[in-house]
Parts: sequence; C-alpha cells; structure tokens
Amino acid sequence: MPSTHETAITALVAALAPHSARVLREAELPHACPAEGLVNVQPADPGEGEQHLGTGTREFERDIDLECVVQGSDAEERDAGLDVLLQGVAALLLADRSLGGAVTYLRVNAPQGTDVVPMDGAESLKGAVLPVTIYYETPDNPME
Repeated sequence: MPSTHETAITALVAALAPHSARVLREAELPHACPAEGLVNVQPADPGEGEQHLGTGTREFERDIDLECVVQGSDAEERDAGLDVLLQGVAALLLADRSLGGAVTYLRVNAPQGTDVVPMDGAESLKGAVLPVTIYYETPDNPME
C-alpha cells in the first residue's frame, strides 16, 4: 500500500491526466515538446510536518512545481498557448481541491518565470512554473 505522501502525488498526476498535454513526473528535461504541450510534475520534499499533540497525526504542507512548456511558431502563439495550458491545468486541479480525498486541500499559486526552455527546439518553446501546494495529514508514522 502506498504511503500518504505517494498517494497525494499520484492523485495530483491523475488529476492532470484528462489534459491533452503530456504529463510527466520528475522527468529530466530536455524532452521533445508535443504540440499539445508538456507538464512535468516536480514535488519538493515534504519537510518535517506539524505534530498534532494528542491526536497521533502529522500535518504536511508540500510544494509541487508544475513545469509547463508549449511550442509555437512565433511569440504570440507561444504566449497564447502557455496561457491556455496554465488555465487548463489550474482548472483541472481546482475542480477537486481534495484530489479525490488524497489531500486535505490544494492551492494553486500564480505562475512564475515565463522563460525560454532549455530543450530541443528551444527557439520555438516557452515555459513557466505553476506552483501548487498540497496539505495532507498522515498518522504519526511519516511512512504511512
């Protein structure tokens, strides 16, 4: 049985599955960017977590960077494509902030760092990081 930590990340990836963009998890870029775009899920370490005294539970706040990349023939097409990709990803995640009960709450933050991406065909790519924070509880054993 997967840990609560793994269940939360797996649920986030599953929530993105209906998007037409290719969804990867912790992939080493560069990858070829498909026409529909690319979303690379990069979870940070969950940290220590807050202990709820007397309850036997710990509460975690975990940041996850969603590296979003699109391809376009000119700057206008790349700008529009990235905006559509970011909106679509956010809409999927905000449709169920509990990720099917895998987390207590999910927060989507403002996109950061719209840049040219160091991948094959970089002159036609544009990307941004969409930071997401998930909140969830585990039993006192952090491996559960």
